[in-house]
Amino acid sequence: MAVKKAQAVVRTTSGAVGETVHTDGRRARGERTRLAVLDALLHLVEQGELRPTAQAVAEEAGVALRTVYHHFEDVEALRRMALDLQLRRHGELLAPVDPKADLGDRIHLVARQCRKLFEAVTPIRRAAMFDEQSSPDMAEGLRRARLVRRNFVTAAFATELAKRSADGRTLHDAIDAATSWESWYYTRSSLDRSAAAAEKILALTLHDLLTGRSTSGR
Repeated sequence: MAVKKAQAVVRTTSGAVGETVHTDGRRARGERTRLAVLDALLHLVEQGELRPTAQAVAEEAGVALRTVYHHFEDVEALRRMALDLQLRRHGELLAPVDPKADLGDRIHLVARQCRKLFEAVTPIRRAAMFDEQSSPDMAEGLRRARLVRRNFVTAAFATELAKRSADGRTLHDAIDAATSWESWYYTRSSLDRSAAAAEKILALTLHDLLTGRSTSGR
């Protein structure tokens, strides 16, 4: 009797393990498919197709259209999650800057890291412009992204901001505007400047704001 009970337990346990493995495998395949769909949208956006249809994304990912809608409620949700994915992937580009380092070095590091981040996310960020006003979820995602960048810059220049407490709020806002993606995009697209030139403009702006001295004549 004891042997039969033990065998029954083994069979039950084996079945449970097998079912768990099967479930985990299905979940992993689903996650791979979901990621493939997101990457397909990002690839299309990087190629200049800012608002690809679900059908175009499905074809790029090599999946059926119904698969796209199985993983995403609608195209807006797909774009929102693609933006989140891209921002997470490139979030490490904003590495902490030592606030005790030389100011010139900090300005250089902040300008360089902003350049790398903005150049990486510009395609999907441009696509998100269409949804920011109409989608609360997209607007919230962009708000969080701006906050991460704002906190990064604030930490880098904490010493200077503390010394200028009288006009700290205005200075903080000016630095926030100067280091925003919107400002970067204006320089790159409307002024038609190269990434290297835009980085120099950003560094010059930060220097003038933080020191109160202009270097434009140098």
